[in-house]
Amino acid sequence: MRNNILRVVMLTVLLSAGGSWRPQNYAQGVTEAERLLQKAMLSEDVDGNLQAAVEQYKKIVSDNGGNRAVAARALLRLAGCYEKLGREEAKKTYQQLINDYPDQAAEVASARQKLAGLTRVLEKQASKPVFRKITIPGKISARAQLSPDGARLAMVSDGDVWVVNLQGKVATDIAGAPVQLTRGASASWAGLTWSGNGQWIAFNEERIPSRDIYVLPASGGALQKLSRDVPIWGGSPRWLGLSSDGSRLIYSTESEDRVVLQMVSVDTGEMLARFGSPDALEPAFSPDGRHVAYVSRLMRSDMRGKVRIVRLADGDDVPINEGPILVRTPTWSPNGSMLAYLTHPHEDDVNMEELWITPLGESGEAVGKSTKIPLPRLAQSIAGWTADNKIGLLCPSPFRSAIYTVPLTGGKATQVTPDTWDSFLPQWSPDGERIYFRWGKGDIAFVPAGGGPIGVVSPEKDKLIETLPGGGNHISPDGSRIVFSAYEQGKPGLEVHLWTMPAAGGEPVRLPMKPDLTAWQPRWSPDGKWIAFESERDVPGERKLDENIFIVSSEGGEPRQLTHHTDCFCELEAWSPGGDLIAYACSDKAIRIIPVAGGEPRAVLKADGLENHQGSLAWTLDGSRLMYAAKGRLWTVSTSGGEPAAIKTDMDGNILQFALSPDGKTIAFNIPSGGDAELWLMEGFLSLVK
Repeated sequence: MRNNILRVVMLTVLLSAGGSWRPQNYAQGVTEAERLLQKAMLSEDVDGNLQAAVEQYKKIVSDNGGNRAVAARALLRLAGCYEKLGREEAKKTYQQLINDYPDQAAEVASARQKLAGLTRVLEKQASKPVFRKITIPGKISARAQLSPDGARLAMVSDGDVWVVNLQGKVATDIAGAPVQLTRGASASWAGLTWSGNGQWIAFNEERIPSRDIYVLPASGGALQKLSRDVPIWGGSPRWLGLSSDGSRLIYSTESEDRVVLQMVSVDTGEMLARFGSPDALEPAFSPDGRHVAYVSRLMRSDMRGKVRIVRLADGDDVPINEGPILVRTPTWSPNGSMLAYLTHPHEDDVNMEELWITPLGESGEAVGKSTKIPLPRLAQSIAGWTADNKIGLLCPSPFRSAIYTVPLTGGKATQVTPDTWDSFLPQWSPDGERIYFRWGKGDIAFVPAGGGPIGVVSPEKDKLIETLPGGGNHISPDGSRIVFSAYEQGKPGLEVHLWTMPAAGGEPVRLPMKPDLTAWQPRWSPDGKWIAFESERDVPGERKLDENIFIVSSEGGEPRQLTHHTDCFCELEAWSPGGDLIAYACSDKAIRIIPVAGGEPRAVLKADGLENHQGSLAWTLDGSRLMYAAKGRLWTVSTSGGEPAAIKTDMDGNILQFALSPDGKTIAFNIPSGGDAELWLMEGFLSLVK
C-alpha cells in the first residue's frame, strides 16, 4: 500500500511539471494515450527502467499521431531517456520534435533548450572519446563478449555460459540480472563468441584433452556439439570466430608445427578451409562473412606480430597495421568498413596502450592511415563493437597494494606504506627498525617499522628489474647487504640471477655461480655464510623442468642441490633459527623440512592454497612453529604437524607475502587487490577516425 501511495504522489508531481497537462485533467478523466504516457513516465522516473520507458515512449509516438500534444510530450521524454543513456539518438529526437511539432510550443521550446546544451557538450567532447564503466556485480571472465546490439554481455563463470543485460532497472550504468545458459558445460573463457546476428553463441570446452566446441541459441536452449579429430593448438580450441548467420566457425589449430586457422561447418563439422600466416590467432569474421581478420605472430616465443585480413573468396591475405608490434583482439565495425585492435606501440613501455582503428576497402585492404586512440588505462581485450558504435573494453580494475603489520598473536593491522599499486615482498632489517620491500618498477625501498616516509635504496640499479613475486629483498644478518633476484633490462631471455648490494644503496654485484643457475626467493642463513634459493633444472632424460631448493656460499661458488623432487615445484623456503634445517613448500600443497647437511625431507602438512607460489614461509623465533600464507590468510602450524591455526588480521583481501620481525613479535605483510576485469564502453570516437 505504501509503495502504491508513493507512485501516485510521484505521478502527480511528475505530471504537474511535465508539460501542458494539468492536475485538473485527472479529475475530468484521462485518455488512453495519456494513461500510457503516465505509465511510461513511471517506468522512467520511479522504476528507473530507462530501456522499458524508451520502448513505451516510441510506441506512444507511433500510435498517437492524431493526439499531437501527447505525442510531443512522449517525444520530449524519449529524447531525455536517450540523453540519460548517453546515446546519439538524443540529438536526432530533439530535432525531430522541433521539426514535426511546431504547434506544440512548450515542448518545442524545451527541446530547443535541451538541444543547444547537448550540442555544446558534444562539440566539447568531439576531440576525445568518452569512457563509461558498466558496473556488473561479481567477476567478469576474461574475453567476455558484447552482443552485436550492445544490449548483453556473454561470459563464463565456473565453467558455464551466462548472459547479462547491460541495462538494469537501478541505474544507467548498472547491469541487470545475469541469466545462466548452460549447466555443467565446462566452458572456457578463451573460446567464447557471438554470431553477427546475435542469435548464437559458440564456446569451447575447457576440459583437456577434449576438443569439442558447442553452439547454442543466445536465448538459451539445446547445445549443438562439434567434435573433431584434428589436433588443437594448446590442448583446446581458443579464440573462436562465428559467422554472422552462425553457419561457419573458425579457430586456431596446429598443423606441421604451425598454428593456422581452420574453418568448419557448424551443421556438419566438415572442414571448409585452412589458412593464415603462422602463428594465426584470434580470428574474427567480417559482418558480411567475406573476410576473416586475425593476429599473425612472428613466432610462438615472440608476442609481436601484425593484424592480417584474409579474403575467403580467393585466399588473398594482407597485413593491416604497421609493425611488427604487440597487437590483440581485432574487431570489426558493424558495417565492416573499419577494424579496431589493441596495440602496445612501444616495446620498451608495455604500460602504454592504444586502440587503433583502420579504415578498410571493399576487398579488405587498408585504405588510409590508422587512427590511434590512447587509452586512459590498460585493456585486456576488446569485448566488441556494437551496432550503435560503442566499443567495449575489458580493463583490469585498479591494482593496489600496501604493507601492513600485525602482532604474531593476531589483532588489528596497522598500515605502514601508502595505498599504491607497487608495495611487495616485505622484509625486516635485523634491528627491526625498518621494513624493506619491492617498490615502483623494480626498486628496493624501505619504510620505518611504524610507518612514515619511503626511502629508496637502489638508485644505482636502474638496469636491473627485481622479479615479482620471487625477488627476495632479504637483508643479511649483520644488516650490511641485501640479496635479491633480478634480470637485466634490455637483455634477451630475461635471465634471472642473484644480486647483492649495500643495504644503504650502491652498486649491485651479481653473485657468481658455476653452474650458472637461474634463481628466485633468496634467503640468507642465520650466520650469513649461505644463501638458499630456488631454481629450475632439467630433469635428466625428460623434456620438462622441475624446481628445487639449492644453497650456495654467500660469496658465490658451486651451488648444492638440497631437494630432488621431480613431480612438483618447490618454490618457498625458510631457514630454521639454528640454521640446520630448511622448511619449504611445493606445488603438491605440502610443506616439508629438510636438513641442510642433506637427507630425506619430512612432511609437516598439506594445505589448500599452498600451490599459489607467490606467498612466503617463516619459522617462529623458538623454532616450534612454521608460518605460511594460504587461501589469502596467514596460518601457523607446529613443526611436528597437526592442525594449523589462523592468525587474525581483521583485513579483507588476499595476503601473499609476509615476514616475521627479528624479535618474533610482529608480522609485516602485504595485501594486493584489483586486477579483476571491468567493462568499459568507449563512445564518441567516430569523429576522430580519418
